[in-house]
Amino acid sequence: MSARWLPVAWLAAVLLAACGEKPAPTPLAHDAYVWQRRWQPALSAALRDSADLVGSWRILAGEIDRQGRFEPIAVDRAAIVASGRPAIPVVRIAAPLATLDSAMLVADLVAVRGDWPTSTTLEIDHDCGSRQLADYARFLVALRRALPPGQRLLITVLPDWLGARELDGLLATVDEVVLQLHSLDKQARSLFDAAGARAWTASLARRTGKPFRVALPNYGSRVVLDGQGRIAAIESEVPIDGGRLGAVPGEDRELFAAPATVSAFLRWLEKTSPRHFAGVVWFRLPLAGDQRAWTPVTWRAVISHRETPVRLAGELQSSDQPGRQTVVLRNAGAMDGTLPAALVVKAPCRGIAGSNGYVLEREGDESVFLRRQNALLRVGGQVIVGLVECRAGTGRVRIDE
Repeated sequence: MSARWLPVAWLAAVLLAACGEKPAPTPLAHDAYVWQRRWQPALSAALRDSADLVGSWRILAGEIDRQGRFEPIAVDRAAIVASGRPAIPVVRIAAPLATLDSAMLVADLVAVRGDWPTSTTLEIDHDCGSRQLADYARFLVALRRALPPGQRLLITVLPDWLGARELDGLLATVDEVVLQLHSLDKQARSLFDAAGARAWTASLARRTGKPFRVALPNYGSRVVLDGQGRIAAIESEVPIDGGRLGAVPGEDRELFAAPATVSAFLRWLEKTSPRHFAGVVWFRLPLAGDQRAWTPVTWRAVISHRETPVRLAGELQSSDQPGRQTVVLRNAGAMDGTLPAALVVKAPCRGIAGSNGYVLEREGDESVFLRRQNALLRVGGQVIVGLVECRAGTGRVRIDE
């Protein structure tokens, strides 16, 4: 066959291969969830400043709480319009469907759709057990009948559902799904499992013939465990109600998704281009000052392939106690980074105590502050690692990764 009849893209790939060059990775499409319940000036500013990174905003428009009450979210429509990006309304259903009046729920969702006349898409976020997937599919069939013709219906999908036969029926009811790759494992040790994420993405690509996206985390959570090590409460975008918890024995853990780990997964997506894969949806849009999300500059760097090395610096600072200094770790770079495994302070300084997830061990003339709990240190942030005994101007700190 004459080369002039070959498709242009195919011919380009052949020529690149002949020259020993690999085709460039496929650029990913990015959306972002706007999941805040209260719209404040910082949120409007974040939409304006990050609009060039995303194709669409996925706006939390309402929630069916665990008691079955519908709570609409007061959204700043002017800020969305000013961002120049389309918006997809999302409704979260926190209550089990079996406890809800289906007809009323359908009516509420159709009303939400009517409140967003410029959108042709409605997304449902409902986390249920695999045994409830058939009921969920029947509900979505009823919802689609009530929606205007041409309306696209999207849902989020949990990795746990991938092993259920009923998932096929659920996928048949919608136009597109978002595979949620951010969640707490049962031991409350991580928010993002890269190996699991690759396996789940590949599994869904084999399972569906429709477009799908993956939801990736750029945030952290505080997890409160009870005395038996079970998760008693989670604090992410909404503060924990201390009165509801009461005096819960146990411990707190700060969990997060490391930018380097998520970035490596993005590169894997670009390289492998799974079948029917349509893009990434970030949870959630980071704001300036949001202490449980990546800094906006880190999020931008990860999306745009402009990551820079993390620059951590350890130093001794005078304390308010004579003859003692604090061991301080600073993030002096332009990327959020994880806390190092250890900080070492040499003699003549002698360690007294660790703090903020670090414990003190001594090895000869060195005081070693070992990390016992991982955490993210944001750009420009600092944390006190411990306390040492020595006069100001003496001693130095070494960081061990």
